[in-house]
Amino acid sequence: MADSYRYRCGECGHHTSWGSESQGAEAIEEHYRRRHPAVVPGGMVEFRKGSSGGGGGCLLVLGILVVILIIASQR
Repeated sequence: MADSYRYRCGECGHHTSWGSESQGAEAIEEHYRRRHPAVVPGGMVEFRKGSSGGGGGCLLVLGILVVILIIASQR
């Protein structure tokens, strides 16, 4: 899902809108440059629950490993 990330400022209550990881990073850097110029960008990243953020790849690999183990145990 392309709109799975939201960045929160560590200095104030500002947060970016939901978007891609790179869009959020650029937006929070711009916020820090405008509002907190003497502070190194910090804060936190939120990940939207329920999005398909890469967990399917791990499940595929795990499934393949299980099939290989079943085939190997049959020999």
